[in-house]
Amino acid sequence: MKLIHHSCWSFVAGVSLFYLSSLQAVSQQRTIQDDTVLAPDVAVSPVIDGIGDDPCWQNASWQSIGQVWIPYGAEVDSGDYVGRYKVIWSSTTNLLYFLIEVHDKVFVDGYVPGVAPDIYNFDITEVFIDEDASGGLHVFDGTGDTAREWGSNAANAFAYHIYAPFPEEDSITTKHYVGDIGGTSWGNVKTFNRASHFPDFALRKTGHTAIWEFSLIVYDDKYRESDKARSRVKLVPGKVMGLSVAYCDNDHPEKNPKVRDFMFGSVYEPPPGNFHWKNADYFGRVRLMNGNEFNRR
Repeated sequence: MKLIHHSCWSFVAGVSLFYLSSLQAVSQQRTIQDDTVLAPDVAVSPVIDGIGDDPCWQNASWQSIGQVWIPYGAEVDSGDYVGRYKVIWSSTTNLLYFLIEVHDKVFVDGYVPGVAPDIYNFDITEVFIDEDASGGLHVFDGTGDTAREWGSNAANAFAYHIYAPFPEEDSITTKHYVGDIGGTSWGNVKTFNRASHFPDFALRKTGHTAIWEFSLIVYDDKYRESDKARSRVKLVPGKVMGLSVAYCDNDHPEKNPKVRDFMFGSVYEPPPGNFHWKNADYFGRVRLMNGNEFNRR
């Protein structure tokens, strides 16, 4: 099981750039997110502009998006892909905030909901969140055999597939589509746009580096689309949630229909990989910290 070696990162002119190491591959076990990720409460929330130079981001640790889930255990050199993320939260706004950086040799967009093939065949980021860290299946509101194989509550965890068209150089796009599925079975699949769960959003591209910066409202497992406010969670210090981040990578923009070449995740999965979209047992963990506790680590 092999993956990426990367060493040094820094901010230049307000935009975070990747200083890539040699194209050497190292074991997957060296490129996973912390167990558990510690997210600080920030006094001032970030300006969502796809730059990521706000002081609040400096207190959070970078987490690797470095596991190859598809094709499982493949070798990918750092000239093609390197990814990482940070997460913080605000007790004032009651939101999580994410900063995701990806260096990718080729960016592929063009997804059209309901027209283009599946969203994961384009270059997208994914956030997997399980508010109470209970684990378990989360595809359908199923019964019987469907419930046993795919879940009885689709809101048990969220698999956010985050798409936005890549902007012109050094500019941003704020328009985004966030796909997730539900329904009662494969014969009754429903596709939802969860963009409203991400009230602040920016995607910026500079050369081969893309930066996603966004906020996220956290909902519990009683979530219903018709009454979102009822299931919104109050974030508090010490709260532990299931959390992983992933990136889907298409390296062949000339091909139609589009087909995903790689999927990278922030945590280890056993073979054959790619379990997150259906089972929260494989999610990592994040713990919300108050500012003083975080600084005393």
